[in-house]
Amino acid sequence: MEPTVLLAALILFAGSLTRSTFGFGEALISMPLLSMVVGTQPAAAIVALTSVVNALVILLTTRWNDIEWDATWRMLVGSLIGVPLGVYALKELDDHIVKLFLAALIISFAAYNLRRPMRATLKTNVLGFVFGFVAGVLGGAYNTLGPPLVIFGTLRQWDPTRFRTTLQTVFLPTSLFVVVSHQRAGFWKNHQEVWDYFLISLPFIFLATFVGRMITNRLDTRRFSRAVFILLLVIGGMLIVNIASDLLLAGS
Repeated sequence: MEPTVLLAALILFAGSLTRSTFGFGEALISMPLLSMVVGTQPAAAIVALTSVVNALVILLTTRWNDIEWDATWRMLVGSLIGVPLGVYALKELDDHIVKLFLAALIISFAAYNLRRPMRATLKTNVLGFVFGFVAGVLGGAYNTLGPPLVIFGTLRQWDPTRFRTTLQTVFLPTSLFVVVSHQRAGFWKNHQEVWDYFLISLPFIFLATFVGRMITNRLDTRRFSRAVFILLLVIGGMLIVNIASDLLLAGS
């Protein structure tokens, strides 16, 4: 296996392990690193494919009665509306704006909740449309469906199993839509490269899915919530570093 391919597979393993453990975070781990290996648009196509596989495996290995179906359909409708706008942003606009907005949002939310216990809550699923729409925009632009849906699930105070499983019911169809949208937008110009990286990475992805599930089963609700907030802080920091490095390279 070539070093570049092995590196890509390890990056996707790390992203998939994060996704399987917490229910989100795959793209925010994989995208910045994979973009440095294969480029932004091919990375977006590859990560979208792995997101479909991860969501499907998680759903097939968990109990469906843990899913919050009323929240799912609201978030899903919003996300499917938002995806085309995100794809347009990735194709036509400076993605630094999207990354900076996302970083500010998740760092602020995570820092607040790590500093003091969660006080803000949502009593109903009505705002699932709004959170889903924002997730769809970010998913189309940067494969980052997770953070808005994570914030919604946290505000609804779902337990770890419900949290992890419900998110996948939105991720699976939305990620499929993102894959199709990326293909139509021309992000698969070198489609053989995309498929090669994806297929070689599949064993790593399946391994990460089952390891992540074992980790989740050992976390209680309080520890799980704190781990989610810490992960969000790390992801926000990675996004800022990624923006800074892009700007430095552009200016040099």
